[in-house]
Amino acid sequence: MIQQKSPIFPHALRQIGGTVVLAIAYYEMAEISRYLASTPQNVTPVWPPDGIAAGAVLLFGNWIGYGVLLGSFLANFWAFRDSTSFLSLVISTLPVLGIAIGTTLGTLLGGFLLRKTTNLRYPLERVTDVFKFLILTGMVGPSINATVGVACLALSGKVPWTAYATVWLTWWISNVSGIFIITPILLSWGQFIQKNQHPIWQWLSLSSTSEDCENLSYIQHLRADLRCLRFWLIVVEPVILMGLVILIGKVAFGGGYHLEYMLIPMLIWSAFRLGQPGATLFTFIVAAIAVIATVNGKGGFVSQDLNQSLIQLQSFIGVITLTILVLTATIAERTQAQTKLRLAFAELARTNETLEVRVQQRTEELNEKNTTLQQTLQTLKQTQLQMLHSEKMSALGQMVAGVAHEINNPVSFIHGNLIYLSEYIQDMLRALQAYQQHYPNPPQALHAELDKLDLDFLRSDITKMLESMQIGTERISTIVLSLRNFSRLDEAELKAVDIHQGIDSTLVILQYRLQATAHRPQIQVIKEYGQLPLIECDAGSLNQVFMSLLSNAVDALEASNQGRSFQDISANLNTIWIQTCQIDTNQVMIMISDNGVGIPEEICSKLFDPFFTTKPVGKGTGLGLFMSYQIVTEKHGGNLWCDSTLGQSTKFVIEIPVKAKRIA
Repeated sequence: MIQQKSPIFPHALRQIGGTVVLAIAYYEMAEISRYLASTPQNVTPVWPPDGIAAGAVLLFGNWIGYGVLLGSFLANFWAFRDSTSFLSLVISTLPVLGIAIGTTLGTLLGGFLLRKTTNLRYPLERVTDVFKFLILTGMVGPSINATVGVACLALSGKVPWTAYATVWLTWWISNVSGIFIITPILLSWGQFIQKNQHPIWQWLSLSSTSEDCENLSYIQHLRADLRCLRFWLIVVEPVILMGLVILIGKVAFGGGYHLEYMLIPMLIWSAFRLGQPGATLFTFIVAAIAVIATVNGKGGFVSQDLNQSLIQLQSFIGVITLTILVLTATIAERTQAQTKLRLAFAELARTNETLEVRVQQRTEELNEKNTTLQQTLQTLKQTQLQMLHSEKMSALGQMVAGVAHEINNPVSFIHGNLIYLSEYIQDMLRALQAYQQHYPNPPQALHAELDKLDLDFLRSDITKMLESMQIGTERISTIVLSLRNFSRLDEAELKAVDIHQGIDSTLVILQYRLQATAHRPQIQVIKEYGQLPLIECDAGSLNQVFMSLLSNAVDALEASNQGRSFQDISANLNTIWIQTCQIDTNQVMIMISDNGVGIPEEICSKLFDPFFTTKPVGKGTGLGLFMSYQIVTEKHGGNLWCDSTLGQSTKFVIEIPVKAKRIA
């Protein structure tokens, strides 16, 4: 068994490490933000740590919320701690803990709502999902953070309740801005790292959506041009774009010219050329330039009113973030649509190219189905004929049984009364003889009548007549009994019977074909019966097998007599041998052979096929041996085969079990 390699670091240890790393990143980003982006009024217009927290929760799951809690606690502890005494330090820790809890709850709520509404999809790839991200994660989540945080500061006396609304709005806007700027960077680069398997230069070339990059696949064979293009995408274009952003930012925020919105075309350029990861990174750079310049009193967003300055700055950040995210999502949707359209056209082209092949394949399939249908139709015809044959044999058996039953009663009556009639006539003849002895000289008239009657002749002829009638009725009774044994309609389907009795009954029925004719002497039947137990079988259907094999033997013998004289046939009599023996404890064998014309070897393999016959039209249906094979093999679980020598003999062998296998 192959053992799976265990990870170097256990899952719990990795979660602890991730929590610690997030807490440190949160704390460091908070300190950097206070240092670089705090106004003289100690207000930070953008709070990037919340963007890091939201991005981490969306990327890794709710378990990393412990890192958000720890990082927020550390960041606010150093800002609001009171180290005058140990008691004051403990008291100042309480609102900090509340702020950390509020930050964690707001972050988790924003992540939960976004996952719920986007069905765990990547939230920056569709325009509708972008708005869900901006509203649910960027606005709803920070409202919990701001509400709990400002309430904790107000309860601790650090913020007056009269300024609650103003501080709440500033807090909320700074958190929203941090999420708008930082979280898209984390999500887009996380998605890029997860999906991308190419070197960075390949990603840069593939991320472009311009017409030049769309045609890139058509010029891959031009290696020199491709190297130049890659070099352009990797180095020159991002450097030029960064230089333009710095130049426009310096002119707009340092030179006193209100050209801040000239940065938006640069961001659009980055969105088209560098994809979403590059565009979000440039958005962060532009927002950082705007925030640092504004808090230092530079740029067009600066005014005498701090709130007005912050609102203008936040509006700029919101506009560029919304524009870039919606644009990159639109580009992604357009790219997906173009990809699907290309695939559809490619599939259509392949379909058109292979249409003839598919038509040919379809034609072949139709031919195969037509062949299969014809075979099925042939099978249905065979089944129908088998059913007709079975019905015919069943009707024949019923008719034979009915005739045997109807004949049996009067024949039994005549045969039984012949005994008494013979006794009565013998008594009358003895009485007549006694009269003759005691009255030797009858009257002349009576003597004349007795001479006319010829009593001596009557006496001898009546005795012969009674003996002939008795032999005839016995013969009829034997035939009737054989008919009943052959049909076996009054017995169960499977019953232990004497096989020899069935064979003898069949021979009685075929006696008329075995008797001598004007063209040939009688066909002799040699029976070599072994000691067989009672066989559990369907006697009626098995008798049909004997009838079919014996009838074929008679037909073969008659065919062998063609062109032979009576004397020639008498010198080599037509003979049928019937042999039975027990092979083992549960297997018996019946062999029926003749000294007829034999069967050619190429025909032997077709004997048991349906509708195969060598007899002239009207003499056979080709179902006798087929049905016999079905009865022996399928119904009784035995075997039937033929062994023949052309011009000498033919032998059919039946093997059946003593105990039939019951079919559930």
